[in-house]
Amino acid sequence: MDVLKPQLMWIGTRCYRVNLVTAQEYEQSEESKAYIEEDLYEEDDRELDYDIQLKEGGKLQTSFHVPSAFFAMIIGNKGATRRRLEAETKTQIIVPKQGTEGDVIVKGTSTKAVTACRQRIELIVLGARNKQHFTHFLSVPMISDEIKSNFIKFREKVLTELPSGFNLDESLFQKPEKLHLTLCMMSLMDNVDRTHAAQLLQDCRESIIELTLAEFGPIEVRLRGLQYMNDDPSAVDVLYAKVESEPLQRIADQIMEYFIANGLMQRQYGHVKLHATLINSVFNRHHRHSHGEGEEGEERRPHHNRHHRDKFDATAILREFGEFDFGAQKVTEIHLSQRFSTACNGFYEATGLVKL
Repeated sequence: MDVLKPQLMWIGTRCYRVNLVTAQEYEQSEESKAYIEEDLYEEDDRELDYDIQLKEGGKLQTSFHVPSAFFAMIIGNKGATRRRLEAETKTQIIVPKQGTEGDVIVKGTSTKAVTACRQRIELIVLGARNKQHFTHFLSVPMISDEIKSNFIKFREKVLTELPSGFNLDESLFQKPEKLHLTLCMMSLMDNVDRTHAAQLLQDCRESIIELTLAEFGPIEVRLRGLQYMNDDPSAVDVLYAKVESEPLQRIADQIMEYFIANGLMQRQYGHVKLHATLINSVFNRHHRHSHGEGEEGEERRPHHNRHHRDKFDATAILREFGEFDFGAQKVTEIHLSQRFSTACNGFYEATGLVKL
């Protein structure tokens, strides 16, 4: 870990530094006393967020969903992580048996202890979730007839009008039926995760989207001009269309914050980078291995290894078509889209959506 740029995680309005340690470092000797971390906050606002119930015998208890894929991370090597958390917070943690589903339960004698233990478990889950491949993304479909038609013209011009010797396979281009703006990416591990994410998107309608529409009116965005993801135009892996829209930027940023606060995303960027992917070297790999389903987003997760990605020279494309106008479209829907999927209209399958 770079000590000058440590990994950070947000839970609600608080930012935590993640210390990466091995399971062996979690082990404590029998003689050592439990270490209780000093509480830097006199009052913990998060206590109000949790459903903590009083059970028989005066014990307090909270139960909450954790995808079964993360149970092993909570338990740790030979139970080391669970024992450490229980010792530090003076609580009891009950995790469903391997191969079963169910809530994780935390029991303790004080609200503060139960809250502290649950918060630490959430940090573990956030860290584990961040290491998974993305399964879903929030998208704005950009599939009007005008934009699809202009994109097809752009593709044909790039493939036929560039200087002799330029070689770019058609499979690297996005499918016209799947053109979209990417708002943010996430890993949803089970049906509960997916239902939760779809509900969060619905929550955003009233609290975020409708307020912005009331101020700005209907939102129209234009795709015009080209940009690339890295610093060298001769070795590009993603080429995308530029998007400028103040109201959509506001909506995207606030939705991202809402999903972060609810534990389905980790903060990686200060603002959403609105973009419509046009050419992606990943598309060619998926074309060879899986029916040509080009996919969005691998370039957006920092820990993914990009060194083995194919590159292409975009210098001529940028020179000849750097200000290409793909047209404008009103934003009418925001989708929770499933990666590696195709709906009957050719776009991605929607796990959830809201209409503007």
